[in-house]
Amino acid sequence: MNKSLANVLKALFFLGIGILLIWLVTRNLSDSDKKNILLAFKEAKYIWIAVAMIISGLSHWFRAVRWKMLLTALGHQPKVSTTFFAVMIGYLANFALPRLGEVSRCGVLTKYEKIPFSESFGTVITERAVDVICLLIIFGLTLLLEFHRIFQLVNDSILSPFQNKLMHLKENLVFVFLFVLFCLTCIVVFYKYKHKFQQLLSGKFLATIKGFWEGMKSVKNVKNPFGFVAYTVAIWGCYALILYCSFLCFDETTTLGWGAALAILTFGSVAIIFVPGGTGAYQALVTQLLTASYFISFVIAFAFSWIVWTSSLLVILILGIISLVLLPLLNKQTNASASDF
Repeated sequence: MNKSLANVLKALFFLGIGILLIWLVTRNLSDSDKKNILLAFKEAKYIWIAVAMIISGLSHWFRAVRWKMLLTALGHQPKVSTTFFAVMIGYLANFALPRLGEVSRCGVLTKYEKIPFSESFGTVITERAVDVICLLIIFGLTLLLEFHRIFQLVNDSILSPFQNKLMHLKENLVFVFLFVLFCLTCIVVFYKYKHKFQQLLSGKFLATIKGFWEGMKSVKNVKNPFGFVAYTVAIWGCYALILYCSFLCFDETTTLGWGAALAILTFGSVAIIFVPGGTGAYQALVTQLLTASYFISFVIAFAFSWIVWTSSLLVILILGIISLVLLPLLNKQTNASASDF
């Protein structure tokens, strides 16, 4: 199958999951619920969303500066404006196809800064490796601060329903027989194709781990490690601050603190990783988290998740389109000035 077609089908598949999640969340809404949700949208304090959007734009600028530091470590000197435009074009492209953004932003640098694609792509891998570590740290902080709430959510939404279903199913002898048969089949298949599994793991899996490790090691070449760490903290600090400001949008969520912001940041990031742009998955997870763990009413939780997600999308659309317009114009002026000398 053509790789581009496979990517399109993959994007449509995950988008379909997002749409399905939206349908599952909204299918049982009564007319009263719909009216209250619309009322919540109307009465929201959008001044705080505007502040959150400014902070969101600032986080993208910090990311562009941090990326420039990695590129400088490789001996290149791109303009911060170009790296910023590239980052925003990359985010915009990711809404079209998963992983297209990484290719797009590196392509921008190749075209306008003459930086080899392979080198800039290596720095993107480094960025992703650093962000994974940051997400794990935030997940750890979330567990430390909000463990009882998170455990209650997992127990009520996953563990207890699964345990209840298992208790009912194990009483069915046919199910027990099929389950044992399935396990035996898996064991037989594993032993029969053991060498192929080993080749697969020793190939792509080890290559992925090696690429991750090489990307992490390249950080040591950054001339200002403290600045790199500071910008990384600033990026993720902005993400948390965006949510904290968004809490002020509704009276019911103003009591939520930094722990809730970190929890939403963690679950929201997971949604965005698995579904392009987090469409549907972000709203479903955040709504469930706010209602089950923080006892926010469904109406406010639903409105909050959609407002935060939409404002984030608007920032990417606005800055992405501006970047598409300004990038060739500014570089045309720069090239014209350089040709005068």
